[in-house]
Amino acid sequence: MLVPPTLILFGAYLASGTPYAFYSPERSNNYLWGVYHVHSNMSDGLLPPEEIARQARAAGVSLVLLTDHGSPNLESSVFRKIIDGVAIVGGSESQLPDGHLTFFGARELPRFNLSSFPPAAMDDARTWGAFPVLAYPEDPRYGWRYWEADLRPSGIEILNLFTCLRSASMRDKILLTLYYPFSRYYFLKSVSFSAKSIARWDEFLQRGKTWGLVATDAHGGFHAGKWLTATLPSYEDAFSFVALGINRRYSAEPEMAIRNGDFFNCVRGAGEPLLFEFFAAYGVEKFRSGSNAPAKSDLHVKIRTSNHEVRLVLKKGGVIQREIVGDSLDLPEVDPGVYRVECYLLGHPLLPSDVPWILSNPIFVGDSPRAALTSLRSNRSGNLEPF
Repeated sequence: MLVPPTLILFGAYLASGTPYAFYSPERSNNYLWGVYHVHSNMSDGLLPPEEIARQARAAGVSLVLLTDHGSPNLESSVFRKIIDGVAIVGGSESQLPDGHLTFFGARELPRFNLSSFPPAAMDDARTWGAFPVLAYPEDPRYGWRYWEADLRPSGIEILNLFTCLRSASMRDKILLTLYYPFSRYYFLKSVSFSAKSIARWDEFLQRGKTWGLVATDAHGGFHAGKWLTATLPSYEDAFSFVALGINRRYSAEPEMAIRNGDFFNCVRGAGEPLLFEFFAAYGVEKFRSGSNAPAKSDLHVKIRTSNHEVRLVLKKGGVIQREIVGDSLDLPEVDPGVYRVECYLLGHPLLPSDVPWILSNPIFVGDSPRAALTSLRSNRSGNLEPF
């Protein structure tokens, strides 16, 4: 009896997709997780903060940083509430003539619209006590166009999930559609960091303290026509792909970790580390990411995961200083400079081995007047009250 070709194709489809259905990322519960660049129904997101908090909790997320559209979005900008154990911090995404700017955590209600001039717009956000982030730096549709020396964001997006989707080839988009029913994590094959965005970040770090952030750009789904909405990817899905790793010492104020630069970026869908540490040591003193450490400090990187080998890469000013396949990397008495770490998983079934799994924020070693000045300004605007 002949088997119809359509049945053969369907069987091949099931056989090729089945391995993805059994994939599950490692979870460690050793860190708090935050997500940045999230849209609620205060703009074009599908759901209110209460429902976003429910999905965040289901995804193991403790902090949600909203960025609702507006210049600014008055309702979202000052939203600040703990819902079901999840800290929801409001913010805005504004379209300037030169690109998109986000900010979150305003401490007072904005009294005027953001300036159209990028440096002034960032100062406006800081005036309200907010944390301004340069969004979509190299996006094919929304890419940033102002790069002059007076541009000093507090943060820059080093990955945006929707930029990844827009940048994917047609073939990759078709495969994503085909395999999404088996596993939402198939999307990891399309996740990538723009080399240009990382280079821009390293440039900013020579001017002062600027934190790199991975962005979910979560809307909870999309509108398909006037009356129909599709809840794919859901907030829970988007939150499971990438997140900001926060030490549990910030449990009372997770937003402060982001303002301090004391967090790491993680492609969380590829697994959570059992341990990730990057610090400088000088005598008995220890300096974490976001800190200023004395010259001739020792740098230490420690990583632990139960499933995969890891390649550790230590960079200074964006240039590789040392790399190793293993669970620790030590560099004694380093010269002044800006140091950060990239970690790559080897042999992961979905995340390519040339796409960073973890990117730390930097440690500033040696005298750095600009970094010290930026730190002072950040501390003045970042004295938060507990939720």
